Amino acid sequence: MKKYNFDEVIDRKGTSSYKWDNATYPVGKEMLPMPVADMDFKIADEIIEALNKVTEHGVFGYSLPDEELKSLMQDKLKKDYHWDTELEWQVWIPGIVPGITAACAAFASAERGILTSIPVYHPFHLVAGWLNKPLKTFGMLEVEGRWTYDFEEMEQRLQEGADVFLFCNPHNPGGTVFNQTEIDRIVALCKKYNCKIISDEIHADIRLFPQSDHICIGNNFGNSPNDSISFFATTKAFNTAGLGISVAIIPDPQVRNEFLKHTFGFLPMLSRHAIEMKKACLKFGSTWLSQMLDYVQINHQMLNEFVAESKGLKMVSLEGTYLAWVEFDPSLGDFQQKLFEAGLHVLRGEQFLGKNAVRLNLATTKSNVQKAIQIMQNVLNETN
Repeated sequence: MKKYNFDEVIDRKGTSSYKWDNATYPVGKEMLPMPVADMDFKIADEIIEALNKVTEHGVFGYSLPDEELKSLMQDKLKKDYHWDTELEWQVWIPGIVPGITAACAAFASAERGILTSIPVYHPFHLVAGWLNKPLKTFGMLEVEGRWTYDFEEMEQRLQEGADVFLFCNPHNPGGTVFNQTEIDRIVALCKKYNCKIISDEIHADIRLFPQSDHICIGNNFGNSPNDSISFFATTKAFNTAGLGISVAIIPDPQVRNEFLKHTFGFLPMLSRHAIEMKKACLKFGSTWLSQMLDYVQINHQMLNEFVAESKGLKMVSLEGTYLAWVEFDPSLGDFQQKLFEAGLHVLRGEQFLGKNAVRLNLATTKSNVQKAIQIMQNVLNETN
């Protein structure tokens, strides 16, 4: 079995990297970027080989998902998530955010609008403004060392009316892998108030310290398959976010057709590189993924131990994702800006409609995590 070297430092500067070539970075200042959710790791050899094969062929015309890709995805849903699906349920698209936008355009009315929890991945609340639909939100609670929904507040918002509920599992930025009890409660509430669930499960394979396996919410509707659209992609788990390819699983044909209508003319066809990359992830990626998770678990442990020993900081251990949500005492002031000025770029909690928190990307080298911890320590020393 090949042993991958996740300690390898790969220079991403000058590669048009959204993370490393950020135009807001001061000229001449060394910055450590840990905001956007891509990894600093080289991808699996088999994926590189698949991409090279397409490149060497030399023709990059229009491409369509083939039967092999569809069958591989169907097999993954059954093997890894215990969900028996039909091939016809699949709708292939270039990205989950465009898919969520299309779904909200199709099913959210101007009267009832969109519901989501907060804090949450920012397109979940931005989409309401993009489409000029009402946005309704409810909070999350820390219960026994993990983030979960404030279900009483969720029901209050549903009573006010909402057409779609945007669900993120594993949760970004909270890191929760929702368990069966929570899934059952979400489904029951949304059924009770006639609210369709739009589920983003892009981090399903990134489970660090989960209390349960990943549970597909779309597999929990019984005889009401028209109540859900579930999105999946391997781009986060295998560090191929620059090659957009995702799939929506939509059991009900009427819902599927309505969703498709709102993609026509907006979403481009998939590239052959993306299709072959996706196949390689599904066929060959398990060794790389397993080793990557082991590596990120160590990074998580380092940060968690530092936060636990630091006055004014708090962190709930991640169950899933590689995106740490670190809360800070308001007495620290604008902690995100202070970190930025010290050379560490992390995202501020307000971007997710959260307060007094920052989000850090742990999918990088141990040396970078150690450097980030040192910068945080220096800022704390100067502030306290």
